[in-house]
Amino acid sequence: MKDDIDSDHIIGTVEFRDDGRYEITCPKGHSSITLLQQQKFELLFDIGAYAIVDGYYREAVSSFTSSLERFYEFFIKVVCVSKKIEWNDLQDTWKKVSNQSERQLGAFIFLYLQEFGEKPDLLPNSKVKFRNEVIHKGKIPTKDEALNYGQAILDVVRPTLKILKKCYEESIQQVTLHHLSSSRLPSDDGKAVSTLGIRTIISLSWPSHDERTLETALSQLPRR
Repeated sequence: MKDDIDSDHIIGTVEFRDDGRYEITCPKGHSSITLLQQQKFELLFDIGAYAIVDGYYREAVSSFTSSLERFYEFFIKVVCVSKKIEWNDLQDTWKKVSNQSERQLGAFIFLYLQEFGEKPDLLPNSKVKFRNEVIHKGKIPTKDEALNYGQAILDVVRPTLKILKKCYEESIQQVTLHHLSSSRLPSDDGKAVSTLGIRTIISLSWPSHDERTLETALSQLPRR
């Protein structure tokens, strides 16, 4: 914009980053920083979907599993924020369970029970057994197995995500703001920093996508 090159349709290509911070320098030498507002569970599920498209079915199962675990983390943080728990206290407490997925699952189950008076729907035992065989025993899944597993993750996440979006909108916004704040660096001060939201299969921002099956979503993924 500074050099009137908006008609050049310059596109910056980047890889997904763990910190959600993307810095790009255009051909004119201008540096800009974009913070991606999507949560880890949103991105990890899309990465799993692309793994199926690319034929890496074991990697798809791993990414779908990580997506579910990060969704449990997101749920816990949103509900805790709604209870006015200080963010720093929440982060410090999360560190106590951050390396133990079973403890995270237990925290999710009982927090869900406290909030809604019933136990949450979880992955069927058959899918848990399948996941463990892939992740821990080196099983190489077929495309159909990876697709069915991903759909099972969708079936678990979407109902709870709808409840969060309906009842905890303000807390979701606060968690998102903390997420964006953590992506910034002190060196970003004085630079052009913007935020970006993208469409994902499991989405906090695009309700029209809530009912798509994984198979349908795969057919609609943007191709390079």
